Amino acid sequence: MSGENKDRQDVALFKSFEQHGRQSSAYFIFQKHVRCFLSENKTDRVFYARQITPLGRVNIVFTNPLCARKNMTALLKEFLATQCIPTLFVAVDQEVAEALRPLGYYINQTGSESRIPLKSFDLHGHKKKQLRHASNYGRRQHCEVKELEWSEVDAGQAKRLSEVWRKSKGVSTREMQYVTRPPVFSDEWRVRKFYCMQGDKLLAYVFFDPYFEDGELVGYCANILRSLPEKECNGAIDYTILEAVKVFQAEGVSELSLGVAPLSNIQKDENDRKGARWFSQLFYNYGNSLYACKAVAYHKSRYRPIETSWYLCTKDVSLFKAYWGLLFGLKVLGSKEL
Repeated sequence: MSGENKDRQDVALFKSFEQHGRQSSAYFIFQKHVRCFLSENKTDRVFYARQITPLGRVNIVFTNPLCARKNMTALLKEFLATQCIPTLFVAVDQEVAEALRPLGYYINQTGSESRIPLKSFDLHGHKKKQLRHASNYGRRQHCEVKELEWSEVDAGQAKRLSEVWRKSKGVSTREMQYVTRPPVFSDEWRVRKFYCMQGDKLLAYVFFDPYFEDGELVGYCANILRSLPEKECNGAIDYTILEAVKVFQAEGVSELSLGVAPLSNIQKDENDRKGARWFSQLFYNYGNSLYACKAVAYHKSRYRPIETSWYLCTKDVSLFKAYWGLLFGLKVLGSKEL
């Protein structure tokens, strides 16, 4: 592909993103190994990855397609008609789940997304006591939060911080992918990056991905949240988020998404698979050595957000094959892409 053609395609994709990238995880399409299905109208898109399992390959659609709401069902039908292997939809919202239900898909809740309406957000009330404490972190630790371009950042510090943070987690040897977006250590289109600095020392940072609808910015998703795993850095991430919130509120940004808490508050759906619900609840309660589901859910709950369910949608695939594809495809247990 010539450079000119690629630039033209990139412009078209960004334009489509600004029109239809309304899910808070929409920016996750900008990752390696992601495939794109382009509809016949040359506008609507489905983004997915392909994963090997012992029982064959599966497709993983990991965020809502980019299309007008009225086109969702037609786009999904068109995409699925071109696929000769099972397709899993994970971390999609109710819009996609309801479009898939009449197509014979089972619908299982897979976690709760947390959104904060910024116009009304404040730190009042007993239930936000911990956030008020975090808001004073800068005064206690003599640090400040700065929004910086990558050329202003000590790249070595940023990458080392990411490495030591990851080593302190259950998935310590690799970055998870698709249902989250690994950090990109450079400037990115419309992404906002805030750094908590103690003099020249980098204590924490939070990267915020944008999401849109009808050409207008809706909000930002706090996707990358990392800090040094040192006792004195407890509170640095929340402090960074709260300082960024002040900036977003001043700009008139409508909302902030804290992302999804995986497997949190799983409830029965009228058309779910009992085994999938059972496995999700089991992993939430006992799989925290692999992924700290409970800690993630608790951290988000401190902001008293509005919670909405996201879904796993499956059809014509065994649960073993589905979960093998997901656990390895998302790099919870490693990965083999096709």
